[in-house]
Amino acid sequence: MAASDAPISPSLSADQISAGVRSRLAKYENLNLLEQFAMFMGLAQLLEFGLKRLLSDRYGVELERLERSTMGQTVQQLKDRGLRPDYITLLESVVEYRNYMAHEFLANDAMLRQLLGGDSGRLEIRNLEKGTLELEQALFLYDWCNEHNEW
Repeated sequence: MAASDAPISPSLSADQISAGVRSRLAKYENLNLLEQFAMFMGLAQLLEFGLKRLLSDRYGVELERLERSTMGQTVQQLKDRGLRPDYITLLESVVEYRNYMAHEFLANDAMLRQLLGGDSGRLEIRNLEKGTLELEQALFLYDWCNEHNEW
């Protein structure tokens, strides 16, 4: 078989990823801060479940064994098994945002609102927006890698 006859592996350009993520972000446009937070947390849980399914389907890990694993532990298991490093790097960042959102975001926002007289400013919103962007990118790439078996 000649090199030109080799099957071409599917790929994504930066523009395709950007357009896909931008499309996914549209659902946040008319949400208030708490609704955006809830959407972030719910989608982070969906990604976590998807990653556990990936561990189960691709690497034979029993789902029951993963039931109590955190998102960070799940990502570490995928990393240990050699899942594509570019995606692992993105997931590690998403885990940091997810942990911040789950454990500090609402408390920090409430504290800033009290200190600033009812307006928490952009600081906490910016953290949520950056985390949401990375989460949506991770979800977009998860779907694409699953569809094309490009793990």
